[in-house]
Amino acid sequence: MRYIYLFILGLFFSVINMEANNSASISLVPCPTNVVPGTGSFQFTPKTVFAVETEEQAAIVRLLSDQFTCAAGFTPKLKVDSKKGNLVLQTDKTIKSEAYCLEITPKKITVKAADAKGFFYALQSIRQLLPPAIESAVKVDGTEWIVPAMTITDEPRFGYRGLMVDVARFFVPKENLLRIIDCMGMLKLNTLHLHLVDDNGWRIEIKKYPLLTEIGASRVERPGKLFPERRNQRQGEPTVEKGFYTQDDIREIVAYAAARRIEVIPEIEMPGHASAAIASYPWLGTTGKQIKVPCNFGVHYNAYNVADPRVIQFQEDVLEEVIALFPSPVIHIGGDELRYNAWKESPMVRNYMKQNKITSPG
Repeated sequence: MRYIYLFILGLFFSVINMEANNSASISLVPCPTNVVPGTGSFQFTPKTVFAVETEEQAAIVRLLSDQFTCAAGFTPKLKVDSKKGNLVLQTDKTIKSEAYCLEITPKKITVKAADAKGFFYALQSIRQLLPPAIESAVKVDGTEWIVPAMTITDEPRFGYRGLMVDVARFFVPKENLLRIIDCMGMLKLNTLHLHLVDDNGWRIEIKKYPLLTEIGASRVERPGKLFPERRNQRQGEPTVEKGFYTQDDIREIVAYAAARRIEVIPEIEMPGHASAAIASYPWLGTTGKQIKVPCNFGVHYNAYNVADPRVIQFQEDVLEEVIALFPSPVIHIGGDELRYNAWKESPMVRNYMKQNKITSPG
């Protein structure tokens, strides 16, 4: 967890020297397409007014306004369906989707974009240009809330701008994950690949199969050990609760990400990396034997018994609940990194292959 924070903070606080029209350099991540420096700066004060055209724009502006409430101790006024303000959002359909034009002068800030994503990214640039204290959760005294005058025109270079968080192996509490999502939004990333299921943990509540989290979300602790050094659970050794997300948690995470223009892609591994599921329901595996949730990293020999119709139904049931929670059109099911030993050694699977004229398990 600490390394994720260090990585994100390193990106944010790294100074990116960018010559804008052979003039001033600024610090923005990622580098804007073009910057024209101005003269002077704009200062946010308790008298600052944000003017927007729609409620959708208002919701985006409130994210920045809330930061002023916490860090500066004042909340800029908000006017909907108005063009009179110190920070004004204006729709411009000639601008590409996700792109924006941000003009900062000492008296006014004007943001032009074609859609909500463009407006959101423009405000994230303002957020980055403000003093770092704007990230504080408590009021900071003695700070001038200023941004330098300039004109920025920007559009993303890549359509998919993602971060993968492996909560299956390293569970991340919901509050920490929300903070990571907030940092993703600030850096204009737009996709969170959430790795919820693997050998080492099942991290999402499935109401039809409660043991997946009652058993599959726990494993023995190996503090101070790297994954290759970890040994699996010994007889009688207690497991340690590692955590999972309830379906209400997932709804909150998805909504929080959506407000920051981030799509969440869930990963539900199959047919390999199934140890946590098989530990919860042994009949899912090819042997039917009880196993423990492994704590060591790797591609384990446990695999779903694909010859058993009950297992196929289980997978469909799980995916139905997952699809209902995530609006993403993409659900990552893995499909790779499978050792075939479990299938080769299973009479049921071998018979299934023979009946269906399958000559190779791969």
